Amino acid sequence: MQYISSERGYSKNTITSYEHDLKRFTEYCTKGDITTLDRRTIRHFLGHEFEKGYSSRTVARRLATIKSFFKYLVKIEEIKDNPALQVKTPKTDKTLPNFLSNQLIDDLVISPIIKSFFDSVKIMVNGNKGTLTYHFLDEKNRKILSPDLEAIIKQLHGGLLMRCKNSSARTIDWLKYEWIKFYGNVEKHLNRFSPQITYVDPNYIKCLRDISIIELFYATGMRLSELTKLEIRNIDRKNRLVRVRGKGNKERLAIFGDKSFFAMNNYLKANKKSWNSKSGVPLFMGSGIKPIAYRTIQRKIEQYLNMVIKEGKRLGPHMLRHSFATHLIDRGADIRAVQELLGHSSISSTQVYTHIKPEKMKEVYKGAHPHGS
Repeated sequence: MQYISSERGYSKNTITSYEHDLKRFTEYCTKGDITTLDRRTIRHFLGHEFEKGYSSRTVARRLATIKSFFKYLVKIEEIKDNPALQVKTPKTDKTLPNFLSNQLIDDLVISPIIKSFFDSVKIMVNGNKGTLTYHFLDEKNRKILSPDLEAIIKQLHGGLLMRCKNSSARTIDWLKYEWIKFYGNVEKHLNRFSPQITYVDPNYIKCLRDISIIELFYATGMRLSELTKLEIRNIDRKNRLVRVRGKGNKERLAIFGDKSFFAMNNYLKANKKSWNSKSGVPLFMGSGIKPIAYRTIQRKIEQYLNMVIKEGKRLGPHMLRHSFATHLIDRGADIRAVQELLGHSSISSTQVYTHIKPEKMKEVYKGAHPHGS
């Protein structure tokens, strides 16, 4: 573990996976010295994992870990040959990555505002006091609302949604102005349904931070583990570049546009941080001056995605990375360029994003084939 951490520069998540896989393997191989194991034992272990109900993708990862481990033992001359080298990797189902449409990306960017405002208002419904998020945005609780009340809240939601979409400012002053307007509408329209309306001011800074995180995720296609490591000094605002440290501790430059820059700028201004901050100051902060936690971003992005997607897809920050790559390739970007932007070491990892829509395929075919029209 020390080797893959310090010399190979693997991420914490990868190291955790390696530890778990090796632990399962060593527990299975309780008899004998692990350095004397043969190919047959490894195959039996993989079969054992399948019997336990693990997917082919998980078993394939286990084998990759075992191969890497024995490769290391060969390197340090503990053993002469790698017994896992000739063990075939189980076939895995190739699933297309989930991605968002342009419209859903736009909805996702403003979802922190919607959730922040709806979280800040509490009303009483049938003796049950909860936030507007609880009563309306949460699908499990919408059924308890009367048709009239649901229609009013839906109208408030639609009005706020439209104002957010029609504004590109999204500064802290704009948020404060919109909050006053929103709460005024809440009191005006919901008072007859729930006279006991209470509220707290939204957390404007966290709202702006989350907008900035979503914008940067989609603009650069970076991984969650890469985003959590970012410092303010990693951003080249003049050239719209960000220095990213990816897998294997490799550095690359990612590109972002004006929307992402303005989102970051609004957040830093509200958080009273300078672009010229010294080394060690995180770009996205959690409590105090500590960087926002990996799990916090993961949880928040899942919440925001649940607000805009009503389907049973696997939701998480990686969906923004998938959307970034899909939209680039869908618009004719060179796959090698996309590979560089994503930080993939192999082109095969990028080829999964070539699932272009049939309409796009027809357009390319008609334009390129002599008999296409």
